Amino acid sequence: MTRIKDIDTALLKFEEAAIKHAEATEQGDYKTGNKNYAVISKAILFLKEHNSISRLADFLSHSSVGVRMWSATYLLPVSEKEGLQVLKQIASETGILAFTAKTTISEWEKGNLKL
Repeated sequence: MTRIKDIDTALLKFEEAAIKHAEATEQGDYKTGNKNYAVISKAILFLKEHNSISRLADFLSHSSVGVRMWSATYLLPVSEKEGLQVLKQIASETGILAFTAKTTISEWEKGNLKL
C-alpha cells in the first residue's frame, strides 16, 4: 500500500478495504481479509493522527455492510450512540457479518475493545 498523504485518501482507502474485507469474510478468504484489514488499520491510524476519525460518520449509511460495520466500530469511542445503533442494525441480520457485529457490541459493552 502506498503511503497515505491526506484525509480524503485515507477515507477512500478505508472504504475500499472495508468493502473487500467484508466480501472476503463472507467468502471465507482469510488471506484477502487480512490484507484488507491491514489497509483499514493504516487508514484508521492516519485518521486518528489527524483528529479526523469522526469523518467516518459519513459512511454510516453506506450501501456496503462492511463499510458501515467498520465505520461504526471505530466511531464507538467518539460517537457511541450512533455506532451502536448501526452495529445493532447489522447484528439483527443473518450471516458472519451480523455475528461479527454482535460480538463487537458485546466486547464493547464489556470494555474489552481498545480502539
